Amino acid sequence: MRPSPENGAVPGGWQLVRLGDVAEIVMGQSPPGATVFDWNGDSTVSRGLPFIQGNAEFGPNSPKPLKWCAQPAKVARVDDILISVRAPVGETNRVNTKIGIGRGLAAIRFAVPDARAFGWHALNHAKNALEAVTQGSTFKAIGGQDLRSLSILLPPLLEQRAIAAVLDSIDGAIERTEAVIATTEQLHDSLLHKLLTHGVPGWHTDWKDALGVGTIPAGWEVVRLGEGVSHVGSGVTPKGGRSVYTASGIPFLRSQNIHFDGLRLEDVVLIPSEIDDSMHRSRVQPGDVLLNITGASIGRCTVAPIDLGPANVNQHVCIIRTTEEFNPRFVWKWLSTPRSQREIDEIQTGQSRQGLNYQQVRQLTIARPPRTEQDSIVEMLSGLDETLEAMRHERERLQSLTSSAADALLTGRVRVPTGKVRTNA
Repeated sequence: MRPSPENGAVPGGWQLVRLGDVAEIVMGQSPPGATVFDWNGDSTVSRGLPFIQGNAEFGPNSPKPLKWCAQPAKVARVDDILISVRAPVGETNRVNTKIGIGRGLAAIRFAVPDARAFGWHALNHAKNALEAVTQGSTFKAIGGQDLRSLSILLPPLLEQRAIAAVLDSIDGAIERTEAVIATTEQLHDSLLHKLLTHGVPGWHTDWKDALGVGTIPAGWEVVRLGEGVSHVGSGVTPKGGRSVYTASGIPFLRSQNIHFDGLRLEDVVLIPSEIDDSMHRSRVQPGDVLLNITGASIGRCTVAPIDLGPANVNQHVCIIRTTEEFNPRFVWKWLSTPRSQREIDEIQTGQSRQGLNYQQVRQLTIARPPRTEQDSIVEMLSGLDETLEAMRHERERLQSLTSSAADALLTGRVRVPTGKVRTNA
């Protein structure tokens, strides 16, 4: 687990050390079961120490305990760095209060307090090295010796501080961007609820309670989705499965590409044009509503953007092509609401496998305002949608910058002056 600078040499003035030489490693341990109690969310009612077993309870900046432990066998202190030692290995979190830790975690306690900030970034950068030494056929894990022997490049303390300051500034920009995204999402959801229950402000004075839908303007209809669509269908997995995917070709959309906030194409696969020709009925057109109809992500949906270009879908993604009666983006927004998601859940509850068929998709309930009002609702939401898209792209840019900057700075390929640090995240 040795870092590898491009020329294979340790940068001038730096040391190659083992983590165990510069930090104390506290491996988590399971306490007696009778000493663990459910967390009630009230930190003033103590039954010992907050206790976490693994990284599933990591919060954005600190752990989110679900248990108390009266007699924790191992304890992490304030300013320790938590690291998961069971799959997924290498996830990190900061400790902001004394906490008991179970077998899925270890606490890293740097001997020099000023080295903690640098150590945080060094540990995050070492995630791939830790994953490479995991053991276990079904449940990957690492041990204390793996952590103690982890090699890290250690610059002088002043340079550690400078490197940490640069990377901290980028992390801070990411946190601020995520806060804006969260606030904008809340505003979007609040506005969406208002628009879908009371319509465009000033357009209505009377409302009604529609069975299965709730409050809507009195002039709106409640119909089945199939009354306003020209096509409902999906594709298939090509014969040969993954073996037919190519380095270039037609994007083949799967359920993991369909999200409420749009298409995510980072891991999209491609199929040859001749396979796309054989699947012409499941070609995606701009404005198609794409709905996941099987698996854990059932109900997730979005709209195919105008600039998508040629694309196809597999059997887990349903194409809903609307007529002029529906604005497809209105359908997408309606299907994304908690009310519609509950309907989808209720339809497939009790079935042998999670899934919707085309008839069930056509039977989904939807309000049908006049098309002009649908267009106005979509337009009122579009500004927030554009803001969210821009902020998500900015988050991706910053996350990419973090990765590239960490790789350059923590290997010494780029040296940071130890004077005043200036950054432009």
